[in-house]
Amino acid sequence: MSTSGPSTLRQQAGASWLVAVLFTCCFTLSYVDRHVISLLVEPIKSALVLSDTQIGVIQGLSFSVFYVLASLPLAHLSDRGNRPRIIAACIAVWSCMTMLCGLAVNFWHLLLARIGVAAAESGLPPAALTMMADTYDPKRLVRATSIFMLAPYLGGAIALVGGGAIYAAVAQTPWPAIPGIGPLDSWQWVFIMAGAPGMLVALIVLCLLKEPRTEASGKSDATVAELVTFLRTDWRPLMAYIVATALVVLLFNAQVAWVPAALMRAHGMDAHTVGLLFGPVFLVAGAIGTLGAGMILGKARGDVVTSTVRLMRLCALVALPAAVIGPQIASVWIQLTVVGVSLLCSSAILGMSTVPLQFIAPKPLRARIMALQGLVCALIGTGLGPLLVGVLSDQLDTFASQSLTVALSVIAVGTVPLSYLLLGSALRSFDSSARASRPERSALFSHPPVPVPEE
Repeated sequence: MSTSGPSTLRQQAGASWLVAVLFTCCFTLSYVDRHVISLLVEPIKSALVLSDTQIGVIQGLSFSVFYVLASLPLAHLSDRGNRPRIIAACIAVWSCMTMLCGLAVNFWHLLLARIGVAAAESGLPPAALTMMADTYDPKRLVRATSIFMLAPYLGGAIALVGGGAIYAAVAQTPWPAIPGIGPLDSWQWVFIMAGAPGMLVALIVLCLLKEPRTEASGKSDATVAELVTFLRTDWRPLMAYIVATALVVLLFNAQVAWVPAALMRAHGMDAHTVGLLFGPVFLVAGAIGTLGAGMILGKARGDVVTSTVRLMRLCALVALPAAVIGPQIASVWIQLTVVGVSLLCSSAILGMSTVPLQFIAPKPLRARIMALQGLVCALIGTGLGPLLVGVLSDQLDTFASQSLTVALSVIAVGTVPLSYLLLGSALRSFDSSARASRPERSALFSHPPVPVPEE
């Protein structure tokens, strides 16, 4: 029988929530460093004499490719090593690389620095999510994960608002030269100021967080062969689920990348006006979707995995008409509202997307399974989403006056129904009765259903 008193339990709960809050700050910081470059395209092009193609390589292709390449090796380390140390090292590396972006003098310097940012950032999600899975009970894990998944929206907003403020401040009053380097342009200071806080955050993680995994519970000794065996045993439901989430990532990235341009073309707005209108919609929809999904699952009863996938399917049903019809609406305010509903539902799905894997994957393989999900989402979603919209828009240009909005609707028609069907296929295998009745068949079903505990 436990002898812990109420005050001790409250202290333990407070200490455990420190993990979620601190990891959310780290993840937010990674998105600040990742997206701040989008503000600085024009001054970087002018200073380094770059083409649009080179900017595209630096912002997109190089980042996605090296993020993917580094994710599985770093996830393997997370399954075997001390995760707070790994996370602290990743934060320190990507922060240094962000600051080095500000010291770049040509295309290759900037490209290599961005590759460093991408590779280091890929190590955070698997390590943080698996550490939270070892820290929280099922209900609190759902809530902690929803808080963690707020980071993309917080980071994007901070990058836009904070980066713009720093750029304007330096432009108005030039800052002093750095000894040994000399005076810097405004865009260079933005990179340096964006990267500098990460060094302090890395030190805080190293000092405050302890590895919850003990020798008794076992650091992972799972080999690559065991990972392959696990994936081969029941790869169909696992890949159906992962591809379903990747399709939602594809739609989400397509909307975030192209809705502002669609508003400019359809309504003759300038970039500043679109930012003031679309930025709050993006932030509010993302926050409500992510936190709302966590709150709903936190009050759910029954198996966490099946409850999560069912809610994801419901969100997909709501997102479909909003994502298809929204871009075609003539009224700016109604269009933003309907597109906001689509973003809210996509954010809810993405906020829940790692939860089933945290329960289904065996502990020795958990980080690598979630890294696999991140890899597929990066290749299909982040890599293809904006590209497919652009290609479709070009192809439809001779048939539609607003080909970009048509392309956005076509992407929604192609992705959301398929995602819904794939989630249904995965749900049949994830169903608690199936997992309970077929434990001998599969490594995937070797873990009993995880009920959500009563308050």
